[in-house]
Amino acid sequence: MKKLWLSIFLIGGALLLGCALLVPAHFRAVDAAAVERAGRGSPGAATSTLVEEGVTFLSVEKLGPARMLLVAAQTEGVPRSELLAAGVAQFTRDNPSLVAIGGAAPIAEKVDFGKDPTGTPKPIIDLLARRTVREKVLEFLQQSRRPGVQQILKNRSLTNTVHFPSASTSSGQALDAAIVTAALLYQGDYLTASFRDAFEWLSMRANRGDDPGSLELVYLDLLSIGRRMDWVSLTEFIKHVEDLGTLRDLAEATRAHEEAAPQIFSAVVVSENPAGVAKYLSKFSQTGLADVNFALRYGRGSVELLAKQQQRIYYGGAFRKTVVGYNPFGAFFYGMAPSAVVSHVGALVIKYAFLLLATFCIARAIGTITAPLGHKFGLRLGGDSVFMLALAFVIAIAAEPFLGLPSQVSPLPIKFEIPNLAAAAGIKVQQVTPDVMNKLSLLSLIVFFAIQALIYVWCLTRLARIRREPVSVPMKLRLIENEDLLFDAGLYVGFVGSVLSLILMSVGVGKISMMAYASTAFGIIFVSVLKIFHVRPLRRQLILESEAVLS
Repeated sequence: MKKLWLSIFLIGGALLLGCALLVPAHFRAVDAAAVERAGRGSPGAATSTLVEEGVTFLSVEKLGPARMLLVAAQTEGVPRSELLAAGVAQFTRDNPSLVAIGGAAPIAEKVDFGKDPTGTPKPIIDLLARRTVREKVLEFLQQSRRPGVQQILKNRSLTNTVHFPSASTSSGQALDAAIVTAALLYQGDYLTASFRDAFEWLSMRANRGDDPGSLELVYLDLLSIGRRMDWVSLTEFIKHVEDLGTLRDLAEATRAHEEAAPQIFSAVVVSENPAGVAKYLSKFSQTGLADVNFALRYGRGSVELLAKQQQRIYYGGAFRKTVVGYNPFGAFFYGMAPSAVVSHVGALVIKYAFLLLATFCIARAIGTITAPLGHKFGLRLGGDSVFMLALAFVIAIAAEPFLGLPSQVSPLPIKFEIPNLAAAAGIKVQQVTPDVMNKLSLLSLIVFFAIQALIYVWCLTRLARIRREPVSVPMKLRLIENEDLLFDAGLYVGFVGSVLSLILMSVGVGKISMMAYASTAFGIIFVSVLKIFHVRPLRRQLILESEAVLS
């Protein structure tokens, strides 16, 4: 029976542990399987891919947005992108007069932007860089009856600029183009109410003589985005932006990733959550764009999930990919993916329920080996529960992705110095990635736990052996007293581990920080469990047996 129960607990623990590790949910990451599943939508719900969104834009004569989505789709290998490419080519041939600004727009009826010989939409800032075009647009805007438009146009006469040369100077074409772009967006009702009010307030304050630095940064952001998008694409992009901070983050992302403007545009338009996309790209400045590109392959739902959860994508290692390639492992893994999409918290509850059950089975397997100790059920359950929680904690830390990696958040610069349009379009920002935890800390945690667990199991086997010894009860008591140093070995090893960790940290080998005390902490826990739940009950039992024999 002992061997049977040992086999049941070991097999059950291994199966439950496998189930826990195959649930695609994590505290600090969103699993790639969940992202892929989110792109399919719920059963019976409509889904939307980059190609479908692009076809929709073409149906309302918006060539620029369709072309941006096409570039993103082709870059990420989205299926059927050739259909969208054919539609874009056909529209370009049939409507050459609409190509330059990216499709049909009300401004095209007022201002002739000309035809582009290359047959591709032109960035709106490049078009406004031509003096003749800019003068025509200004003539149209000066006839506007909107006070907000007139406030923006008055910014052209500012002379106390901080980041730009004044628009009235010979080198002020960058600021002038940005001001005209902002006025066009205001006139066409492309700005959200919150964005429009904040921007108009900054314009009014600058016109009254206040420091225009904050306003100029907004113009810089518009300049950076407008340098990479045609007019129709810019209007589709900006109408989702709710505040100036979101525009700042998106502009910084486009400056940091020169070639990724189509992907950033696609993520904003498809998800309709520019604040979430901007926050994600700012939070993960190094890997965020690759994660967004991965989500774009699967469509709207995937990008929405990424923007909502604000966590990096965990793609899994080669071993996991091999395992899920076989059933029933693959069936269980992909079957749990919808749960991770519907409720992240619910999927984590399922995962850690499996983990706790698995570690309890492992603890019971160890308890089965030391069954001759003869303790009552309550004491065995107490000792197994403490060991279960400690083991579950270490496995959870070891299995959680990205715990040992530094933060990717980089602060934005306070000031920009822009001598000309080219510099404004290509400005770079230095990345700062402070360390918050490193892999050495996680490795030390796992090593300390493994050492203490081995000492704990060794002490239990020694107790079981003493219990089985064919000697008198007083002799067993003496044998237990003889093993006191062994039972305290966890504390001694814990102290040594902490001292070594602190020494390594002091000489600059890793930043172990509070993990230096993990060895002592585990030592205290295991020694306490050993003496309270195992040594003390056995010694009490032997004392009672000894008294019974004497009486």
